[in-house]
Amino acid sequence: MRILHYSLGFPPYRSGGLTKFCLDLMIEQKNEGDEVALLWPGQMGFIDKKIKIKKRSEYLASKQKIMSFELINPLPISFDEGIRNFDKFTLKGNKDVFFDFLTSFQPDVIHLHTLMGIHKEFLEVAKSLNIKLVFTAHDFFPICPKVTLFRNGKICDSVGNCKKCASCNSTALSINKIQILQSPIYRILKDSILVKKMRKAHRDNYLSEETADNSNKVIGNPFDYKKLRKYYSDILQMMDTIHYNSSITKMVYEKFYTLPSNTIIPVTHCDINDNRVIKNFNHKILRIRYLGPASKAKGYYLLKDSLDMLWKKRKDFILDIHFQPTEKSEYMKIHDRYNYNELKDIFNMTDILVVPSIWYETFGFTAAEALSYGVPVIVSENVGAKDVLDNQFGIIINDFNESNLKKCIDSLTMQDLADMNKNICRSYEPYTIVQMTKDIVNKCYLPRGD
Repeated sequence: MRILHYSLGFPPYRSGGLTKFCLDLMIEQKNEGDEVALLWPGQMGFIDKKIKIKKRSEYLASKQKIMSFELINPLPISFDEGIRNFDKFTLKGNKDVFFDFLTSFQPDVIHLHTLMGIHKEFLEVAKSLNIKLVFTAHDFFPICPKVTLFRNGKICDSVGNCKKCASCNSTALSINKIQILQSPIYRILKDSILVKKMRKAHRDNYLSEETADNSNKVIGNPFDYKKLRKYYSDILQMMDTIHYNSSITKMVYEKFYTLPSNTIIPVTHCDINDNRVIKNFNHKILRIRYLGPASKAKGYYLLKDSLDMLWKKRKDFILDIHFQPTEKSEYMKIHDRYNYNELKDIFNMTDILVVPSIWYETFGFTAAEALSYGVPVIVSENVGAKDVLDNQFGIIINDFNESNLKKCIDSLTMQDLADMNKNICRSYEPYTIVQMTKDIVNKCYLPRGD
């Protein structure tokens, strides 16, 4: 099979869960003998605005070479910063360029992992050529330009009518800034010490201000955002299959769209394997771990508030985190950022992982990673990974808040955790990249009934 993926790009230029998923899927498809390529949104010209698709050097990963095509002058990439220049995000693409590329490459399937940067006309040409279109919903960008549906410390209550979109998106990047971030020189400088510091400062500020009120900075109006959502709705209607990575993702999308054929397939990556072991819980200090960033949406501050309350009652636990908090509590143990090759050591020193997301977490790799090492998990009701979390492997907290999380952790005994660990080792089956790739081919790529 000849498969063209569309995503934001290769590492190290792009990172994060979406990039990890896409790259690992492509590598496994290559292992299975498929021809695989990635089309990615590249530079935006300051003067030359002509759309082109250029073949770049093959990307080498895990001994597999993946063909690489750069889309020159894509639509702007807003990341999770929002949209305010509506006309720039819906510009028409050159159908002749897209036709020449697709008739040359001749993919059987185009698998899209984001709608950022891609022109609607590209997909219209693909449909005219009877190429199967598959979209994996990694986030909520087609519904919310800020991607997260999160505002003022909670899930946005105005998603349906878009009344608060204008103020929420007022901090969106300018087109000039996006052009710089898309430029070849930025790809080179991204990992320089200075740029890393600037990126970290921006992200720390962004995460800490997720509840900021921008009500007096209004750009656009609800109609603009409803029109933008209709634009993405029209694109989604062209898909032959929508791949949801969890029941949470499906539930949210179907609140706003009536979509074509769809399927739920959990997601995984190549570093999730069967590493389950019977753990030793014969110690007195409860070792809690949180693997997310210092983010309100990810629930870090809710977790901290819960444990601050619990610390007043008991002093027999620690919380391991992997960032520098703005305010450190006595029970915290701070570590550097981690790599996947450190997961074994991390989970050897973990009794329970907490994934306390307040926003809708479309999946949540960390929960699956913990289970693959036999570590019990506590998740909020908004975490998509709850689909793979049987109640004998951990705890799903409904009506999620500080008090209920505190009660949940306070009620846990070492025997409870030992029992969960034994249940995981006996009954849980880690979902591997090999199995996921087969499921995607069978449920998304092949015609129904094949």
